[in-house]
Order: sequence, then C-alpha cells, then structure tokens
Amino acid sequence: MTTRRVSPTVPTRRVASTLRMYRERKGMGVGEAAAAVDHQSSWLSRIEGMENRPHPNDVQALLMQYDVEQPIIEAVKAVARQSRKRGWWYPYHDVLPDWFGQYLGLESDASTIRAFDGLAVPGLLQTEEYARAMVQALVTRQSSAEIDRFTRLRIERQQRITDDEDPVQFRAVLDEGLLWRQVGGRQVMIEQIERLLEVGQRPNVEIQVVPSSAGAHAGMDGSFVVMDFPPLPTPFPTIDDRIAYVDLLVGAKYFDNPAEVAPYEAVWEQLRGDALSSDESDALLRRIAKRLAAH
Repeated sequence: MTTRRVSPTVPTRRVASTLRMYRERKGMGVGEAAAAVDHQSSWLSRIEGMENRPHPNDVQALLMQYDVEQPIIEAVKAVARQSRKRGWWYPYHDVLPDWFGQYLGLESDASTIRAFDGLAVPGLLQTEEYARAMVQALVTRQSSAEIDRFTRLRIERQQRITDDEDPVQFRAVLDEGLLWRQVGGRQVMIEQIERLLEVGQRPNVEIQVVPSSAGAHAGMDGSFVVMDFPPLPTPFPTIDDRIAYVDLLVGAKYFDNPAEVAPYEAVWEQLRGDALSSDESDALLRRIAKRLAAH
C-alpha cells in the first residue's frame, strides 16, 4: 500500500480559477473585488494568477462578496487549506527549479497524462542510470551530490505509475529516433528499453512508437504533455481542468485555456494514429535492443 503524497499545485489552480470564475459572474473587476475585502488589486491579481495561496478566511470573504452559497464556500475553503501545504518534493527544493516544482505538482494529481517525446524517454519511464545521464547533460554547474539528489527526485516521481491504489493513466507516444540515441551508453540504453517493455505491461501504461519510416509527422515541432485531473466531489463547482505543458530551454509553458489545449490534444491523437500499435511497438523495442546488444 502506498500513501498518496501531498501536492498543493492543483488545489492552488482550482482555488484561483474558482475565485476568478465567481468574480466574473458577479461582474466585479479585480480592484473592486479586492477593495471589498480591504485589499489592493495586486493582492487579488497574485491569487488569481496563482502566485500567492490565499488563506481560507480570505477565500470565504471573497466568495461572500460574490454571493456564493455557503456549501460551495466551505468546499472551496477545504481545497484552499490543501493548497497551503508543502509539496512532497520540498526536501529537494535546493536543487529544483521553480518551474519544475510546478510540473511535479501537476503530475502528482493528474488522473491521465498523455505525452509525446521526440528526443528523450519521458521522466516517468526512465531508469535511474538513464535519468542520471540526462541530469548530467542538462543540469550544469552542480556537484555530484546535487546530481545524485536530482536523479533520485526523478525516480521518486515514478510512484505515480506504480501506485497500486490510484495510479495515473499514462499514455506515451515516442519517436523511434530517441530509442537509438545512446543516452548513458549502449548498456544503459539497452536497460532503458527493457524498462519500457516491463512498465508497458502495466494496465495503466500504454507506450507506442512512431517509426522512422513514418517520415515527417505532427510532433516534429517538439515534445509536449497533456494532463487531465479528476473532478472534485460536489458541491465544489465544475471547472475545465486540463493542461498542456511544453518544455523550454529555461523553463516551461503551461496552457489551460481550452482553445489552447485543444491543438495539443489533436496533435497527440494524430501521432497516436501514426504510431505502431502497442504490440508492434514492443516488437520494435525488442529489435532495437537486440541490435544495440550485437554491437
């Protein structure tokens, strides 16, 4: 039995979205709403922008101004309390970029993750040695001890896949080219492919490969992730809770507007159609591992 780890990221987003939704329904501007509870507009802007986590009492004061019913207020306050806790990754905060902490929080609470990767194996599927090689290549000017800790953090993330009670549904589409790239050396890559074959047998994991023979495809602009989140029970209001994530050289970009998320979903479905089936992908993985072992 595994214990679900604390993540304040999604609760923070949900509280911010809910406060903004009810403020807009009430027809109040940010400055007007903030003044009604004796604060400046910048205070509310930071809350709605997810820069600050509001105290539950402030959540109640705002929702009362928006004429929200008390059962809903109590539900939102409960989520606001969750948002004020430290994330499970906090012990690694000294080696963790802020933007990656936000990603870990989203990943921790997602119900479904759909990922396309064209350059590297997704973090949730990496072996420790593959992850170490990636960290050494990407994280500069860090000591060996810091590299060890960042590598350990990458591996601890994988509890989301192996959780027996509430595993994330993980759907990955990989470009064949990344499987030939010998990250960490030939033996590390062989072990990484074996790991893909092993984890791909889990009922909550699906791995497909777009073969090189497919030529140009819709994912050639870069890797991305689409996450879905489970709805909260009533009376918490229903909000559209889906995010697209794109890695950048010095950070990341998040999209939560449905009109912005939709193109990523469409591209992912197109890539899935271009990819080999799971069984065909497994056969390709075995052929690649065999070729690597023969050299």
